[in-house]
Amino acid sequence: MDPMTPAIAEPTCRNAAARFPKLAKLIGYLESLTTRADLDVLAKLLSETNVTRADIGACCLFNPGGYKRNTIARTEWFELLALCWKSGHCTPIHDHAGVSCAFKVVEGTGTEIRFAKTPSGLICPVQTNEMSPGYVCAAADADIHQVANMQAPEFDLITMHIYSPPIEKMHTYKFAVSDGAETGKYDC
Repeated sequence: MDPMTPAIAEPTCRNAAARFPKLAKLIGYLESLTTRADLDVLAKLLSETNVTRADIGACCLFNPGGYKRNTIARTEWFELLALCWKSGHCTPIHDHAGVSCAFKVVEGTGTEIRFAKTPSGLICPVQTNEMSPGYVCAAADADIHQVANMQAPEFDLITMHIYSPPIEKMHTYKFAVSDGAETGKYDC
């Protein structure tokens, strides 16, 4: 590392487990990883972790322009985050290629929209899930979804996410209009 470049301190597992005791078992498992985490294990551990906004309050920071990712702990094999969403905030439509992703709703009610690829190459919504506190979502590789806070403006959404390994780049999707589509005047 260049000595002129300031070191960026990542939250350590030991510090995170001490700061957030209700996450100690989860962080203990994550800290033991030497490869990509098993998605079923992540989902099970999240479902067993009883955590509230008050328990992770130091990591519940919001961004008025879009959802905010707040790091709780991170190593080369995982990142544990608190995502904080105001009304109307949503992810892009995305998949998790090469990454195990599991999250739990801590506070508020979120909406997850799942998509499938069609033979045309476009994507199509196939399922909508209302996510109440305690809801656990597990997604990997080709799973395509969007997560949103569609509640009224006075209601926040807080979710706790695990990515293993840390997500560096995800594939994003959008609804599309075919190239060369006519717009404007329509004749019968």
